[in-house]
Amino acid sequence: MHKFDLIEIRGETPFARGVSYGMQAREKISSCIHDYNEYFQRHTKLSTNQLRTYSMAYVPSICEKAPDTFEELQGIAEGAGVELEELMVLNCRYEITKQPQVEECTTAAVLSEAAPNGPLLIKNWDYRAGVLDHIVILHIHEADGIRILGLTEAGQLIREGFNNRGVGLCNNALKSIYDGPGIGIPATFLRRKVLTCKSFDEAKALILSTSRSVSNNMLLASADNRALDIEASPVGNELIEPSYGILTHANHFVVQRELNAWNYSYRDTRMRELLEARNGSIDVDYVKTCAMDHANYPKCICSHPEDTEALLADREMTVANLIIDFRAGKAHVCAGPPCQGEYYTYSI
Repeated sequence: MHKFDLIEIRGETPFARGVSYGMQAREKISSCIHDYNEYFQRHTKLSTNQLRTYSMAYVPSICEKAPDTFEELQGIAEGAGVELEELMVLNCRYEITKQPQVEECTTAAVLSEAAPNGPLLIKNWDYRAGVLDHIVILHIHEADGIRILGLTEAGQLIREGFNNRGVGLCNNALKSIYDGPGIGIPATFLRRKVLTCKSFDEAKALILSTSRSVSNNMLLASADNRALDIEASPVGNELIEPSYGILTHANHFVVQRELNAWNYSYRDTRMRELLEARNGSIDVDYVKTCAMDHANYPKCICSHPEDTEALLADREMTVANLIIDFRAGKAHVCAGPPCQGEYYTYSI
């Protein structure tokens, strides 16, 4: 059974924490950079220098809105012994890889009226098989007492998870007809900043006030039994509230469907069907069975690398399942398709 490495990160400054992360994950970061270099050669028309120029163009916006995240990235580069430009490409991979379409992720939030021991925040992370060996669990101890636990690809800032102030975030890829190059903060940097927020309202305000050049879906939840889905695009934000204590999302716009540049996915409605079947008695073990669901195969919640015409590294699969239990202060993580893997539990 595959198990992700857990990296404990401490330091008085963002740079020092980045150095700690980079030193501990040095080999995986180098491997991840190499993997993406090959992936970009197969799937983009941009040269290495063009990718670096594109990614570095985001730096002024990042430093204006979230300078601490850039300082952390500088520390990661120092600790891992890699070039900053290489890590900027890695941390802008979401913006770079919006084509071809990869249906990334099914997310859900379950509030206490639907789960007596809730709230819970859930994600099946669907991406490509080539990243499975690069995923790490980060447990970040910031100098002000905030602790953050979650997942990312080695060398990237933390992508999703929760903190000890009760703020949690999971994400889905979205693509609108208005996506393109432009001014904004890359999704990875914004996600990292959200996970430093001390309250649900602070996190919500940050997301809604941030400009972007490409779309992203962010499912925000908190220990005080709140949840909100934000469909963010270059032309605005649409908000989706829970219904009967349940909120689900996949990789299409729900509120303004005319914005969709990708095909419609039904994984969100299937997840809702499964959760509604146990509304009022949902628990972590039941959520695990939902994450293993194969209805509508091959476009199912639990995805497997079945496209034999593609290179193995490029085949779509569920690379991780994450279940955040706010009340217990724990994250349950399975590496790879949850129907085949084993869950491990980590405390914030």
